[in-house]
Amino acid sequence: MKNWMKLFLVWAAAFGLYAFARIEGSIVASTLWWSFLVLTVYWTLFLIYPVTAANVRRRVTTKRLVSGQTMDVELQIERKYPFLVGVVTLEEKPPERLTNNHDPIITSVDRFFRRKETVHYEIEHIKRGIHVFDRTKLHVRDVFGLFDRTRTLRLETVVEVSPAELPFDLPRDEHVGGRGEQYRRARTYTEVANTTSGVREYAAGDRIGRIDWKASARRDNLMTKTFDQEQEKKLSLVFVPSASAEHEEAFERSLSLLVGAIRQLERKNLPFELYVIEEQVRLFHLPDQSADVGHYLLTATPEAEGRLVERVKRNLPQQSGNLILISPFETKWVRELVHETQGSYHLYAASEVTT
Repeated sequence: MKNWMKLFLVWAAAFGLYAFARIEGSIVASTLWWSFLVLTVYWTLFLIYPVTAANVRRRVTTKRLVSGQTMDVELQIERKYPFLVGVVTLEEKPPERLTNNHDPIITSVDRFFRRKETVHYEIEHIKRGIHVFDRTKLHVRDVFGLFDRTRTLRLETVVEVSPAELPFDLPRDEHVGGRGEQYRRARTYTEVANTTSGVREYAAGDRIGRIDWKASARRDNLMTKTFDQEQEKKLSLVFVPSASAEHEEAFERSLSLLVGAIRQLERKNLPFELYVIEEQVRLFHLPDQSADVGHYLLTATPEAEGRLVERVKRNLPQQSGNLILISPFETKWVRELVHETQGSYHLYAASEVTT
């Protein structure tokens, strides 16, 4: 029943009690009439007074969070005019993809007759993405619960939730796959043949396997072999976001692996480039394009698996450097990609092998 219909019935009851008091003429009837008249005036003022005129501010602990964390939200409400005494609640609906729980969050405001009040609530197990809180609802009920007034306040707050970082060991680390990471790892090597072109004096950091012992004996000094194709090997990080909609968890783990790989390479100050194999292969130069990579990690979605090999051959430079490939699954297309592309490949799959 609408508020105006309820108010009509209240005033009808008030006139009825007034007529009864005039006819009965007893003290009890008069007391009942005057008491109900006070309530009728209160309810009438409650409906015509701007009880929902208030300013609401929303604040989160930080607008840059990590998936799986608990987000703390603070709502500060400030009334514009003196409020009639009532029961006040704030209702918010979390963004659709922020959490699995889509029920509205209702928080009560204590002692709302004060000028300002602050309420808190938490959202657990938040998900990756850019999420927007766009509104909040203010509910004000009278103390008897008969009338209820609601106002929707436009209040926008943007929250960025990045993928969680999984521990990642680079291929040359001694303990690969340790510390209980939630992924399986495969390694495939395709070495590029180099032709020996001569020798040079040994320099600190040269591999022992490249020392020419015969030339070293002849010259009485350590000599290192040189090759026609010898050059500083370039490190590339390749991400294949191929997964179907029902494998969202594996896709999220692969993003977490990618974050772990990027952080580990940055900690070791190793220069690298990031390739994302989508319909069009995307290339990110790090650290110059760190902001672009951060935005991709926030907005990445699974891609339908296609002919990845052709895409890589067409867009990824053929080089003899080290390449680290990260994918939600180790599929036949990914395995073909590993075998067809030159260089030393290290494959990290976030889930078990599938076909």
